[in-house]
Amino acid sequence: MSAVAGTPAARLRFRLKLPRVPGALWWGAGIVGFFVLTALFAPVIAPYDPIAQDTANALLPPGPGHWLGTDNFGRDVLSRLIWGTRIDLMMGVFGVLFPFVVGTAIGCVSGYFGGWVDVVVMRVVDIVIAFPFLVLMLAIMAILGPGLGSFFIAMALVGWVSYARLVRAQVLVLKASDFVTAARSLGYGHLRIMARHILPNALVSSIVFSMSDVVLTTLLGASISYLGLGVQPPTAEWGLMVAESQNFIIRAWWIAAFPGVALAVIALGFSLLGDGLGEWLGVKE
Repeated sequence: MSAVAGTPAARLRFRLKLPRVPGALWWGAGIVGFFVLTALFAPVIAPYDPIAQDTANALLPPGPGHWLGTDNFGRDVLSRLIWGTRIDLMMGVFGVLFPFVVGTAIGCVSGYFGGWVDVVVMRVVDIVIAFPFLVLMLAIMAILGPGLGSFFIAMALVGWVSYARLVRAQVLVLKASDFVTAARSLGYGHLRIMARHILPNALVSSIVFSMSDVVLTTLLGASISYLGLGVQPPTAEWGLMVAESQNFIIRAWWIAAFPGVALAVIALGFSLLGDGLGEWLGVKE
């Protein structure tokens, strides 16, 4: 039997059973992986201190010594771009992670138990959705005060509704499945059924959606920093870099251009990752 299983024909049949990894998934993983490595090794690869000022070399154009130029305080744009990767990745990933966890838990409980629990949760969802997302975010952050912590809290309070609705819809279908009925007949508790039998099957769509949500959250975090409610100076962050460059946009285009390109590329990476993951897992939008 082992000899037959080891033949080239058997190996070929085994390979054909494996799902083909889409090219978009490879490209997305490559782009995101590049930014992750950049963030991890920022202290090693950044040529200068990102907050060190050198007014004698302010507004230098890209060239040897400062490959992406300097800003109005003489700070190296490349170094600030590299260090800013940490903040923007953190805003994108953790800004989605907290709503994902909260929304998944609420949506699972709502869909599984139904009844008055589901009614209450859906009414709360309707109330949150009734307000424009950005306006509600800005209002919460204005109350809490500017900063990265306020951004994460505001995202958790507002962003969970999308995941709650997604998971609830999946759970409503899955709880009527035969394997859930069998689990109940075996005397399994509600928590075990939800955690081991329903959630693993209900999370696929939410995980794919979260990749696209990272794109929007990263851009949102940069936008809020641009408005002055997010990351505060002198921290290196791409949206803040664009905000600080607005008075020098004609004379020193590079201060805003390179952070803008970085935002576009990381957004492309997560978009490709989400599309490829959805295609690979068979999730239809």
